[in-house]
Parts: sequence; C-alpha cells; structure tokens
Amino acid sequence: MEQVFNYSTTAEIDARLYKDVIANEEKIAKICFIVYLLLLFIFRGWIGYWLKFGIAIPSKYDNTPINSELEPIQNNYTKEEQENKTFIYKSLINNKKVSLIPQAHYKLSGLTVAYNYTFLFKESFFDSTALYDLGSTWGKLGDKEFYDKYFKSYSAKTEITGSRVLWTEFKSRETPVSIQYATSHWAHSHIIPANRNIMAAMIKIKQWDIVQIEGELVDIAYVTPSGKKLLYKTSMSRTDTGSEGDRGNGSCETIYVTSVKIGNTIYK
Repeated sequence: MEQVFNYSTTAEIDARLYKDVIANEEKIAKICFIVYLLLLFIFRGWIGYWLKFGIAIPSKYDNTPINSELEPIQNNYTKEEQENKTFIYKSLINNKKVSLIPQAHYKLSGLTVAYNYTFLFKESFFDSTALYDLGSTWGKLGDKEFYDKYFKSYSAKTEITGSRVLWTEFKSRETPVSIQYATSHWAHSHIIPANRNIMAAMIKIKQWDIVQIEGELVDIAYVTPSGKKLLYKTSMSRTDTGSEGDRGNGSCETIYVTSVKIGNTIYK
C-alpha cells in the first residue's frame, strides 16, 4: 500500500488555519454590517421616532385621583375668541403647517380602552398634525371591570381611506346600560400634541390607564400646494354621529393637548 506523507510543518498548518479563520471572520463581519445597514434602513422611522418621543419629562406631580366618572368639561368660545386664539401649528414630524382654530376649552378624564399611533405617516395634513388617537370612556363605563365585562374596543386607521375609527363590540346582550348611554360615554379623540413632551407622554399611556387630558377642541384649516383650502371640523358633542349638521366631518373630537395627567404625574 502506497503511503502519502504530508511534509507541512505544524507552523505552516497553523498559519493556513489562521488565514482561513481571518477570511471567514471578515466575511461574517461584512455580512453583519450589511444586515445592520438593512435593519437601520427598514427601522429608521421607528428609531428616529423613539429618539424624538421616547422620553417624557414630568412637569409636576398631583396626588389627587383622576375621577373617570365625571363628564368631560367643555367651555365653548365665542366667534371673537376663536379668531383671537387661532394660530399656526407646525407638525412635530415634518415641515407641514396648518391653522388651528380653537372652538372650546376641553378637559377629559377617562378610562383608556384603546389607542393608536404609528411612526409611518403619510404626507396628508391630518396625519402630520394629529399624531395619536385615544379611545376613552367615563361615567359607568369608566370602571375597568365593568367595561371589560361588557365591551371590547380597539382603535384603527383605514389605510385606503385614511379614516380613523374606534371599533367597539358589545360582549353581552344583557349589558346593564342602554346603547344610547354607551355611545355617549366613549370618545375617539384625535390628539394634536402641543409639543414633543406631550407626545412622549401620550406614548406612555396603556390600556386601562385612567388619564386626564386638557387642551382645546380645534378645527384644522389647511391650504394644499395647489391652493385648495381644506377644513376639518372637530366634534363639539359626545352624542353626534358625524353624519349630519355643520360638523359632519366626524363624530370624533380633535384636541390640541397642552396637559396630560397619568396617575399622579402631569406632563406639559
């Protein structure tokens, strides 16, 4: 039998193995770098969003419990007050500007049953302005155990039409409140944060949190690049349906929020 001899020294073998290891490590490093760049590209919106809105700084503390049984407080403005309070608002996520026309001072204390926000916004004036949707209930529906037993809610945005909806289901036919009472005691509020800290505070809100938001109900006026004037009118009542009347844009309140209270912490 013929024998085959390998005259390579141990040092030569080690050297070749070392070169192979280095070459493989370089390939792995390149692959990891490419994957990192891809992930950075894919999630760049999410990363930038959380770098901007990820930290909420408390403004002050108040140990007075938030009463979710109370009706929202609304003080309507006169036409003159509306004109005097109208101002230009610049989006917190891009350079779009709109006119906000305050209609009333508004304070809502309620149980959070749903919420919705996204870091992937379209270029519409409304999406650039109202960055957050909050589903709230109060009165008899402001109790977590009661609501969770009889109702189910979630907030969603329809990509085709761009509409934002609070979907609510009755879990039982024997709900101890009327449909009229239920529909008048929940709200889907479109939130326009007054500043970065307000938006960061909104992101902290979780389902079943009892939250108090304060600010102004506003109409949004916008002029498109082509010169077309658009006006989105806020709801001014908890009982409208958005299908009739001067404020038929929707039954949702659009709120320019200047203060958020979560637990005993207030953010401004």
